[in-house]
Amino acid sequence: MPTLRVATWNIEWMASLFGGRWKDWDGTIPARFGGRTLGSIRLDPIEDVPGVCARIAGVIRRIRPDVLAVQEGPPLASQLALFVSRFLDDEYVVIGSNATWQSAYILVRRSLSGGISVVPDTAPGMEALRGRLFYYPWQGFRPADRRTHRFARQPVCVDLALPGGRRVAFVNVHLKSKFSKLKTMAQWEAREPEAVLDALDVRQKVSAEVAALRRYVSLRLMMADVPDGLVLLGDFNDGPFGELFETEFLLHNILDEMVGSFLEPDMLLRHAMRPDVLRAAHSVTFSDPLQGGAEVRELIDHILVSPRLAAARNGVRLHPAAAAVEAAALAAFTQGDGRGARGLRPSDHAPVSATFGY
Repeated sequence: MPTLRVATWNIEWMASLFGGRWKDWDGTIPARFGGRTLGSIRLDPIEDVPGVCARIAGVIRRIRPDVLAVQEGPPLASQLALFVSRFLDDEYVVIGSNATWQSAYILVRRSLSGGISVVPDTAPGMEALRGRLFYYPWQGFRPADRRTHRFARQPVCVDLALPGGRRVAFVNVHLKSKFSKLKTMAQWEAREPEAVLDALDVRQKVSAEVAALRRYVSLRLMMADVPDGLVLLGDFNDGPFGELFETEFLLHNILDEMVGSFLEPDMLLRHAMRPDVLRAAHSVTFSDPLQGGAEVRELIDHILVSPRLAAARNGVRLHPAAAAVEAAALAAFTQGDGRGARGLRPSDHAPVSATFGY
């Protein structure tokens, strides 16, 4: 049975590999990057940019994806195409969404590229992913309180027709970060109004994005030309553990919102990993100020699949034993623990992969 390798990877600030440039990009990958500031974000300098590119390419070659969802990609598709040409022997076709400092892309192996079709913006559900989202902030209820939000990083939606005629829909997402003005435990303990309300507002925006994605997924699974399966993958900026705001304010876990309703079992998404693997998995490590600066290991990069992919007998089917965090591949191309200079690591996220038979 032929197999399809699928992976998702947040490749840390790929814009740095192109000199931190966008509209004034000179068409090259520089030898070094001196760093730059983007608002409140500081992009670290890189002494050997081609060396970091080689590290990234090494990880990709190690995990051998046929379909790779990339988050924190460079602003321009032509930039990522140059990276693929120089460091991956031009083995992939690049499909991107809107241009931003952290763009989302789907890379498809050229041998399968004839089956790619990009979902048009006029397709059902796409309006929610491209247009305005409405929400009410915490304590807001009047018409004048209603706020608008948009996906800063619009999801990439493509269908892939596989040899033999089976068709799989892919949606690459990079949800809004939950970072806010609430940055210290002291702010929480003092219940600083501005900081707490800002953190709640951020959660509302992320929930608005998830609601829009869930509408799109449900519509795709209800359509007359429903694909043989749908794969939703990317950086959700959320994981399985219950955090302070979910406990104190009874907010939903963002990942759980995305999965769907048990009242519609044919549309429930499931995680690609087996339960025992999922319980121990993590793709990022960071210091959580709301846990007293404790080091937190969390799985925020996910691959979710529609029911048919988990149960199909004669179509495309997930191999659950093969879904995992590619920690070993990341470590093989990381110098030290990866917490030092940017040039010593391929990324601050580990890739996550899954395998399907068809």
